[in-house]
Amino acid sequence: MLTLCWDNMDDKAIKKLMKPEFAKNYEKYYPVKTLRSLGYERRVCKKCGRGFWSQAEREYCDEAECSGGYRFIGESLTRKKFAYKEAWDTYVKTFEQWGYVPLERYPTVCRWYEDLYFVAAGINDFQPYVVAGEIEPPAPAVLEPQFCLRFNDIDNVGITGRHYTGFIMVGQHTFNTPERHVYFKEEGIAQIQEFLTKGLGIPAHELVFHEDVWAGGGNFGPSIEYFSRGLELGNQVYMQYEQLPDGFRELRTKVIDMGAGLERWAWFSQGVPMSYDATFPKTMEFLYKSAGYRPDGEFMARFARYAGILNVDEIEDAHSAWNDIAGQMGMSLEELKDVVYKNRALYAIADHVRSLLVAIHDGALPSNVGGGYNLRNLLRRCWTLIDQYGFDLDINDVFKCHIDEFGSWYTELKDYGSLFDIIEVERKRYEESRQKSQNIINRMVRSGEAFTPEKLVELYDSQGIAPEMIKEAKPDLEVPEDFYARVQARHERRQERVAEASETAGLPKTVPLYYERPQEFKFDAGVVRLIAPTKVVLDRTLFYPLGGGQASDTGFINGIRVKDVYKQDGVIVHVLESPLPADTARVVGEVDRDRRRILSAHHTSTHIVNYAARKVLGDHVWQAGAEKTPEKARLDITHYESLSFGQLQEIERAANELVLKNVPVEVEELPRSEAERRYSMRIYQGGAVPGKVLRIIKIDGYDVEACGGIHVDNTAKVGFIKLLSSERIQDGVVRLEFKSLENSLEEVQRHDRILREVSDLWGVGYEDIPKTAARFFSEWKELSKKNKDLTIELIKALVGRSLAVGGDTVELELPAGDPGTLMKAVEAMKPSFKGKTVILKGDNFAYGYSDIIDVRAKLAESYFNVTGGGREARAFKARPKAA
Repeated sequence: MLTLCWDNMDDKAIKKLMKPEFAKNYEKYYPVKTLRSLGYERRVCKKCGRGFWSQAEREYCDEAECSGGYRFIGESLTRKKFAYKEAWDTYVKTFEQWGYVPLERYPTVCRWYEDLYFVAAGINDFQPYVVAGEIEPPAPAVLEPQFCLRFNDIDNVGITGRHYTGFIMVGQHTFNTPERHVYFKEEGIAQIQEFLTKGLGIPAHELVFHEDVWAGGGNFGPSIEYFSRGLELGNQVYMQYEQLPDGFRELRTKVIDMGAGLERWAWFSQGVPMSYDATFPKTMEFLYKSAGYRPDGEFMARFARYAGILNVDEIEDAHSAWNDIAGQMGMSLEELKDVVYKNRALYAIADHVRSLLVAIHDGALPSNVGGGYNLRNLLRRCWTLIDQYGFDLDINDVFKCHIDEFGSWYTELKDYGSLFDIIEVERKRYEESRQKSQNIINRMVRSGEAFTPEKLVELYDSQGIAPEMIKEAKPDLEVPEDFYARVQARHERRQERVAEASETAGLPKTVPLYYERPQEFKFDAGVVRLIAPTKVVLDRTLFYPLGGGQASDTGFINGIRVKDVYKQDGVIVHVLESPLPADTARVVGEVDRDRRRILSAHHTSTHIVNYAARKVLGDHVWQAGAEKTPEKARLDITHYESLSFGQLQEIERAANELVLKNVPVEVEELPRSEAERRYSMRIYQGGAVPGKVLRIIKIDGYDVEACGGIHVDNTAKVGFIKLLSSERIQDGVVRLEFKSLENSLEEVQRHDRILREVSDLWGVGYEDIPKTAARFFSEWKELSKKNKDLTIELIKALVGRSLAVGGDTVELELPAGDPGTLMKAVEAMKPSFKGKTVILKGDNFAYGYSDIIDVRAKLAESYFNVTGGGREARAFKARPKAA
């Protein structure tokens, strides 16, 4: 084992560290025996230095940068031209002979794995539990067409031809344990070579296998990339090591993790210049016709050869690379970029919209936080590109094309729910921000402020100002080729896991009696340890600890009040109000049953309200947080805008309709894989849930969730659910607060008391309160306006009297009144103050407008100069009001 420091080492650093080790001992790490038996020999690339395997004698590996670009454009190198899904069907047919089981795709929102927001690779479907060997895989050998999202490739989309933000990663996975060997390196490489040569029909001598290293999700291992004519067709990873703080160790479950972009197989077989025309041909045809622009076929055929060299992740000097290609094409750099960027715009729009379609369908929303930030970037980039090139495109029509074309395979996408409502809300926000952005850009251009790469990233990240918008006002702006990669890097921060010393270390796990005996409240138990005078660990307990957003139980242990209960590594700690005698061996505990009753009702009510919100608002609603206390409960849901009062009432009505149906609330424990298979990923409403076995709470036909909380056994037992409020607490998240049981009755009665007091005060009936309030408000507005007019006239009189005195100083003693009104009156008189020093006196103007007066609370006097013309020069002086 290498003894270097592995703490906080990211995936790139691991690859860099292990690459020389694997290359030096390639016979140990790579499937050498099979490659040689298939007629391939090892060579070392004279340009990049990597080891690779080929049948033909060659000096360079087959990376586009080393081999001179793509050399399959316009060629027929497979037995036929494969359509997009047809390539997948051929793959499945080939691998089924070895017992591989094809799976359905997982959602792109990775709720089962807390380290990720979106699925970025097929192996994420099986992380962490299957890969760690904690639970059984769906089958020993599986295939899956997993739709993945990657936002670090935005700059490459539409240029290299092979990059996407959303793509299907074809998976080949085997799970080998000491007890069960399925297939690993030697068999795996033979199988993929047979698919390439017999399934797709690529001649064996056209294939080149590259040695590499893969790392991700805390695991790593050697890998073999396979290429043909400059295009990587896939990467077979042999996941066999686990990263540790001080090194690594072999995984108990060793995995083949083969990932390949399905888009590339169809593209390679068709030989068209750009893969997008092979992936979604109907959508691209719609875009060409609607935009009134179609890339020149002859130009694209020539440019495509060099396109693979322009991967911003791989080239150190992008400017030189573009210059070289421009020379090869016989064009100026500016001419080349103009054409390529306009072509890129259409390809990027097609790619981005498909990514958005799948992500939004799977429960993600565009926003300014978390993974939603990336989705909003994609959506706004589409509109920016449409505006930049003047394309006559409605983005909703592009969504509809993908729903029709891609939905013919992924049929669930045809149920698109609130998609177009979400897009409409985002469009309005985009238009609002665009106007603000234009003002910022114009001001910066006028002031001569520099648009450095760092400033461009900051403007985009904080203000949503795309560089394309800046170029409209500043045509000579230089935008970094890796601009969006820089934006993405700004948001990627590796989570550091700091091991904390646990006060329960070494103690046996506490037996949780509250699950098996939910209707009991009194128990006896043995004392395991007093970890502090007022903290006791028992061998078993009925006290439910804080968890899943549910407040802990309280009660008594040996007559001493229990004020808090929490869980740490399976050990439950009871916090007492006063010390327990040090020699106590056994105790009697009693749970506060009234508190437990209301907490159970509030927890079940949370599941009911979640169902109701989903029914009223749409399937894009997911739980984003929850809290249940004895006073009230709250549920945070994903939603794209604030709720109206009418929507709140609809949710309340739907929730109580379910309550009145007396539906049993069932509890069952299932192996994780069975729970996922039976109920889908919807069970992860509260996020990732640890453990091999999941506790499932089911309100049959309405809601199913993996949940560790305490619940009532029938919906009717929560009583009436009263929704208190809704609040948009952050972009894409709305908070609902509600009460049940007697708490909801108290809330209804409180509202009734308020109405009664208003009714009595005004001397009107309940039904007349709204129109009476409207009349009072109208009268108040009229009186307020008259008061402001009188104030302004008074100020004018004071100013006139003060100006009549003469001299360079105007002194005003302001009357009492609304500070804002007073300062507006003063502002209206500014032309009369030109060239004079104005002294404002009075206690009532401290919160005036900052462009007229220095805003300082509790000041008796302030001084300012009004120079007239342009922005006022402020020369403020102030002294505190005399005591």
